[in-house]
Amino acid sequence: MIFGRKKKIKRENIIPEGEINLTPLIDCVFLLLIFFMLTTVFIQVKGLVVDLPGAADAQEEQQQKKDVNIQVSADGEYTVGGVKVIPSALAGAIKGAMDEFNNRNVIIQGDPMAKHKDIVYVMDMAYSVGAEGLAFAIEQVGDQAQ
Repeated sequence: MIFGRKKKIKRENIIPEGEINLTPLIDCVFLLLIFFMLTTVFIQVKGLVVDLPGAADAQEEQQQKKDVNIQVSADGEYTVGGVKVIPSALAGAIKGAMDEFNNRNVIIQGDPMAKHKDIVYVMDMAYSVGAEGLAFAIEQVGDQAQ
């Protein structure tokens, strides 16, 4: 009978249990390495040439900038750069002071008894004419400083 015959298996072709053949893996990795090395393009990226200001330039610019100070009194009067201004002309006065002093930052000096609405009005006017930053200063009187 032919059905009873078993095929003989050679022991040389069988990988012993627990061993992994790394040769195909190493071949694949080597081929990928060659592929990526050949397809990589080495381009020299050209950057922008920037002329950075020196210390003397920065010092001159700092000297040209002055603070734009706006004082708000307790009774609602506004003073821009030492000149009293009526509320309707406040925006123009702030814009003129920012242009004159070459500074887009505004310092609001409020009297401790100044009304909140007066300070907010100055803030709105400063932002409407292009102020980039606001700082606040108040005078501290005697025992209130502690």
